[in-house]
Formats: sequence, C-alpha cells, structure tokens
Amino acid sequence: MGIVIFNGISSQDFHIQVEHPPGYEFPERDYDLVHVPGRNGDIVLDKGSYKNVEREYEIAVAAINESFATAANRISEWLHSASTYARLEDSYEPEYYRMALYSENNLVSNILQHAGRTTVLFNCKPQRYLKQGEKPVIFIKSTGKLRNPTYFNALPIITVKGNGSGVLQVGNYIVNISSIEGSLIIDSEIQDAYNGTQNRNQYVTLNNGFPQLVSGESQISFTGGITSVEVIPNWWTL
Repeated sequence: MGIVIFNGISSQDFHIQVEHPPGYEFPERDYDLVHVPGRNGDIVLDKGSYKNVEREYEIAVAAINESFATAANRISEWLHSASTYARLEDSYEPEYYRMALYSENNLVSNILQHAGRTTVLFNCKPQRYLKQGEKPVIFIKSTGKLRNPTYFNALPIITVKGNGSGVLQVGNYIVNISSIEGSLIIDSEIQDAYNGTQNRNQYVTLNNGFPQLVSGESQISFTGGITSVEVIPNWWTL
C-alpha cells in the first residue's frame, strides 16, 4: 500500500490506499522558438527554467467507524490544509520530496456508504528535492569541499558564525561580510541575508551573486572573523 504525505499529514490517517503507483512526470523546459526569415532552423531562447508538473494518485478510502460523508470531508480538509505550496512526499520515491499545490475540484465516488474512490491531483514545482540535501554540513576548518551529486546548481542556505568581518568563498562565489555579530544566514533560494527576523543585506557584498553549488565539487573557504560555516545544500533534480 502506497503512502502520500502532504503538508506533514499522512494518507494513513484517513484509511487511504493508493491503488496504483503514480507515473513519472518530465518537466517541460521554458523556452521560446523564434524563426528568422532566410535562416534555416529556429533560434532557441532558453529562459533557464522549467514549468510545473502534475502528480496524480488514484486512491480508495474506507469509512471506518464514521460515515462516508465524514470520511470524505476529512480528506477534503487534509487536501485544503495548505493555501500555498506545501511539502509532498510518497512511499514510491522515499528519497525525494516536492513542493506542491492541491488541484481543486474533486469527486469521491460513494460505494454503498462505506468506501469511495477518487483521483487526487497535485500541481508540483518541477524540482524533486533530495532529502539528503536537507542535512546541514558544518565546516569548522577554514577550507573544505562539498560535492553536488546532481546535474543542477543548488541554492543553499548558509549560516556563517563568528564576529567582526570576514570573507566566505563558495566555488567561484565570493561573499564579503562587514559585520557578523554571532551569526548571519545567507539564503540563496530567496536571495536574502538575515539573522532571525533582522535583515542583514546591508552587511553583505556579493561577487558573482548569491552562492550556488554547481554540479560536482565546490571548494568552501572562509577567512577573517568567521569561525564556522554551516551549509544546507538543497540538492535537487528533475
């Protein structure tokens, strides 16, 4: 029996059985084709991104110690528990998770007031995030290496600890920090520097933009008042 976990809540809590494993959805690259008169072949204008995909689960639900209407309503409440993207996991790809929206408008068939069937559809961001990429990697020595196991550049969350000023280098990305004051977080996903609720962008100067972890190895080094660096890599693939 397959398991679906959406927004931190498991399908097992609702006596749901996934009747068929979901298929594998290939994301579509976002690009435009432009034809130039007199020139053979179209020009590809790659936007450097991918479009959302759909993930579909065919499920059956049993109304155990409750009415069919109550069971169906609890499933509806679960699927509507998030108003924006929420974490989606399943037992078919246990090493990955996605960020997904529940696609609206559904019907649960009523089988003799005791059970039902339906198809649940999620609209997912194209990335499949590796769970191993959620584990922080701590560098105490002034230099080290971090290997990206995928073909796609990852956008890490980096916590710098220390005092005073310092310089952090991640591969070809250089971050000059004029004031650390204990700790400072550099979040490449949302492109922000902060400490708790305090914005710290004014203390950060970026050479080459917010750090990315390219495919393969990245050298991590730091100098000055930085005493340690913690990296949550956020590895992802398609």
